[in-house]
Amino acid sequence: MSYNAQEMWNKAYREKRAMAYPSEYVIRILKGKYPRLNLDKESFKDTNFLDMGCGDGRNITLAKECGFKPHGVEITEDIVAKIRENLANIGINDADIRAGMNNNIPFDDAYFDYLMSWNACYYMGKETDFGNYVNEFARVMKSGATLLLSIPKKTCFIFDGCEPAHKGYATIRNDYFGYRDGEILRIFDNAQEIEDTFSPHFKNFIHADIHDDCFGLAYHWHLIICNRK
Repeated sequence: MSYNAQEMWNKAYREKRAMAYPSEYVIRILKGKYPRLNLDKESFKDTNFLDMGCGDGRNITLAKECGFKPHGVEITEDIVAKIRENLANIGINDADIRAGMNNNIPFDDAYFDYLMSWNACYYMGKETDFGNYVNEFARVMKSGATLLLSIPKKTCFIFDGCEPAHKGYATIRNDYFGYRDGEILRIFDNAQEIEDTFSPHFKNFIHADIHDDCFGLAYHWHLIICNRK
């Protein structure tokens, strides 16, 4: 039986009983201060922030706390309804959550001041060209807008046992979470390849790394922050 991303992610989120906490490194990026990264927190207020692939809505709560006008995209209307319910349960009723995909973001051109794709931009679904994602991210972002990405390294646990699909892509096998077997992911050799891929539309790249043995899981990720040209 072929892999159906919409069906499997609907199942995954139906089974989730509660919203998780915001990602630690999203908190660090938006609230922290570092030698190579110190976003202007004063500029966050009332600017449009998109969490692309927003999961259960956990990072929407942080975006709201930081002063952003929060927006989110997930791949089915069922998941969107669950996110809205999660947010309403904690008093957030003004987040604009819509159904869409990395290659079809349901917002106008040059709409966002910040776009975050946290553990999401590399899922290919039926798309065969990652460049279409880069073009679509750029389309909905204002000139100078900030893009925040997390992308797994080749050594990350999610690629354990994966099979090559075609050059630069891999098919998940033996998924640790049990619902992604058959999904095709974009796999990058290194951070420079990510930069080269995004550079037609983006500039001012800042790189960071997570390289952690998380209780037996190789939690290895590229973190990339850059600006729309």
